[in-house]
Amino acid sequence: MSCALPNIAQAAEWTVDPYIGASTQYTDNVFGTSSEKESDLVTSIDLGVKISAETRRSDFDISYDLSQDFYAEFNDLNGYRHNFVGGGTIEFYEERFFVDGRLTFTEETLDDIGRTSAGDRTLGTDRTQVLNGRISPYFVQDFGGWVTGIARYGYSETRFLESDVGGGGTEPADQRTNEFELQANSGTRFANFQWQMLSNYTFSESSEDEEFHHFNNQASTEIPLNRLFSLLATAGHDDFEIDNVDDSAISGPYLGGGVRFHPNSRTDASIQVGYRFDDIIYDVQVEYAPTSLDNITAGYSVTVRNADTSLANTEILNADDELVRPNFSTASYIDDVTKSEVFTFGWSGERRRNSYGATINLINREVLSDGTKDRVLSVGANFSRQLTPRADLTISGNYSDVLAGAVSTDEKASYSFGIDYSYQLGRGFSASAGYDYLLQDEKIGGNVEENAFTIYLRKTF
Repeated sequence: MSCALPNIAQAAEWTVDPYIGASTQYTDNVFGTSSEKESDLVTSIDLGVKISAETRRSDFDISYDLSQDFYAEFNDLNGYRHNFVGGGTIEFYEERFFVDGRLTFTEETLDDIGRTSAGDRTLGTDRTQVLNGRISPYFVQDFGGWVTGIARYGYSETRFLESDVGGGGTEPADQRTNEFELQANSGTRFANFQWQMLSNYTFSESSEDEEFHHFNNQASTEIPLNRLFSLLATAGHDDFEIDNVDDSAISGPYLGGGVRFHPNSRTDASIQVGYRFDDIIYDVQVEYAPTSLDNITAGYSVTVRNADTSLANTEILNADDELVRPNFSTASYIDDVTKSEVFTFGWSGERRRNSYGATINLINREVLSDGTKDRVLSVGANFSRQLTPRADLTISGNYSDVLAGAVSTDEKASYSFGIDYSYQLGRGFSASAGYDYLLQDEKIGGNVEENAFTIYLRKTF
């Protein structure tokens, strides 16, 4: 349902969509084992709501889903799952004082080698509830068009809780982070020449009394050469203080330089090469629209992060600015400070009644406390078609491979495929039927294979 509040509420536009659903799922491997597979029938009752609001001074989205699963034979797996995702911005003082916030409370398999399932349901092992939130008030001041100053404070916290069914054993340490940042950016009087100066201090501590300190000062600039190219330059200094880590190896001054290519509104690409974290590093960002209906993005970056920051920076909005559940499972969660090299590629597009997309992620990580490394490749693709005004077909596939693990037993490839047919029976009432397939190739040991068939009814009010 939608409603427009009166002018006294500054013409607020709210959309509230509660729903109730029920599904029946057949699985041929209820415990996710490589041998002696057992089948079962799972009935689920779903409740949820999506809320979005936009006013003159605020904009936020909230999504909450609660599911109760009932197993026909293996009743020990009966339990609930719930997922909350929300975020938004409030402007408290016009064009001056803002507060950003986000909160996620989701059930996850944090380990690449943990058990997963073909369809959504409770699992007997390796499940953890992750509460991750961040709030960030900031103040913006314009100094006569010459400089725009920003003073920001951020607080984030991550907590790990046992799931209702299938707890993950020893939970990672809870984390909390405080971040202070000052920025000075080129104002509107600088039509072409762009520059930025920032000073940042990040302090994190865990429930196991491990601390992470990072002081960073940086200056960067962009100097246009002509209509096509601009020069990029960055200089700064890192100072790390991390328990159980050789701080001197990643601390110190750094430099970088490169070029940005921007021939038109459809193409924007930049590359910088520099020295930081005691290594030669690259920073690449590409945005390209080959047609008015397609969009391609790619990037490569190197970062040093603690565990809490890695989750607090996970995206909760997709390319269409729609709220989505964050993907904490691209690579296993590491309860430590890591140096990460991340390559990403994304392609999305539409053609008449068809929409499609593809993603690639390659992550190389080094745990700085002990030097262990891992490398994870993830590839996904999706396609959907509106068959009729009431019927839709969606196909998706994913491939994930731990190319190199801390130990050889961590190396595992995972393949998944899903197809779903949905039909609108009436206003707010829909039915769907789907098939999902999962194969986990554990390389050392037996494979885990599962087929799941699901029928689902949903009513949105």
